[in-house]
Amino acid sequence: MQLQNGLTCGGAPPGDLLALALWCQRYSPLTALAPPDGVFIDIFGCAHLFGGEAGLRAHILARLPGARVAIADTAQAAWGLARFGEPGSEDLKPLPLAALGLDDRTITKLRRVGIRRVGELMRLPRAELTAGYGPEPVRKLAQALGSAAESLEFVKPPPEWREILHFAEPIFAPAQLQAALAKLTARLCPRLAGARLGATTLTAVFFRVDARRPDITLKFAAPCRDEAQIIKLLQEKLKTVDPGFGVDAVALTAEQTETLAPAQISLERPKPDFSKPANTLLNRLGPEKIWRVQERATHVPEYVTRRRPISLPPVPWQRPNFRRPIKLLEKPDAISVIAPVPDDPPVLFSWRGKSHRICKATGPERIAREWWRHEHDNARPETEKIRDYYAVEDADGAKFWVFRAGVHGGTKPVQWFIHGFFG
Repeated sequence: MQLQNGLTCGGAPPGDLLALALWCQRYSPLTALAPPDGVFIDIFGCAHLFGGEAGLRAHILARLPGARVAIADTAQAAWGLARFGEPGSEDLKPLPLAALGLDDRTITKLRRVGIRRVGELMRLPRAELTAGYGPEPVRKLAQALGSAAESLEFVKPPPEWREILHFAEPIFAPAQLQAALAKLTARLCPRLAGARLGATTLTAVFFRVDARRPDITLKFAAPCRDEAQIIKLLQEKLKTVDPGFGVDAVALTAEQTETLAPAQISLERPKPDFSKPANTLLNRLGPEKIWRVQERATHVPEYVTRRRPISLPPVPWQRPNFRRPIKLLEKPDAISVIAPVPDDPPVLFSWRGKSHRICKATGPERIAREWWRHEHDNARPETEKIRDYYAVEDADGAKFWVFRAGVHGGTKPVQWFIHGFFG
């Protein structure tokens, strides 16, 4: 990634480099290692929080006495300035060639022809420089000047809600793995309770001796920190984990959390809690098979609902203006109809080889296509894409929802369909 503002702190002990990079994330969430003794910080959009670049520099130096801090438009320029530049300077020209991170052999060859400073290197033609000394000097110079992209791997902070258990000897027996998961759950749940949080996604990772990492992922319909339930769900999925020749460590991480405040105990009869059976089904069947139905703002019957994750809170449904069937066909099915007047409800219709004589009918309820969501079709006007719905009852008491598609006298003849069933 090419940084628009790069800042590097030099002089850190190599063993503490990762700790320093994590510590520097108080200034920006994007930090990267600059071995052997530096850290890159992307401060674009963050410096104003500390009173500008000068205030940020002073803030760091007050907490890291003796550190060398440089601010530049590119990471390569900041790297060189922090190690070879004067404090507060942003001029690359007087810096030695080592400020570009060139290897000793290339620097020695350039010195033989009198090139000792970055400014002197800038004046050389790029094609001749590449022909005589390879592509590295031109690439490093272009990165320092911002005309070539740089790639940095930013440090990811360790998960906040993680518990890990190491073993002196590798374990592989199911009972041992179950005990490890129970111990980790007993550690993690009280921490979540103290923060008034519950896990919505939980992952258990098994670090095998052959460097493989099989894992278990749990999804919850609602925030959960119930130790007994979590242990039960983990143990159900443990049979899918192959321990191989042994497991050195097990980690349990709450990947996603939500607020879960303690509930007040009531003397009245508590409301039923469906989260536990929902969690069991969610992890046994998979999140793609368990969903919540949510209403969509449309009058077209087949599009009135949509699937949403079960973890989302329920949304109240609006009462429809007209009666709706309790069962709706996924796709309307064509029927043969006899109607005395073109715009009247049918008196007889045939569906799947059976005839139904209509005794009662109400309607029509006209539903037009949502023209603003479709491209205009010159071949058929919108008036021919309307539906007239009727609620009808046959002689046996069965109730159906049928509709007539189109209008009489149009470019295409009208068609009748059955769309649903009333109770």
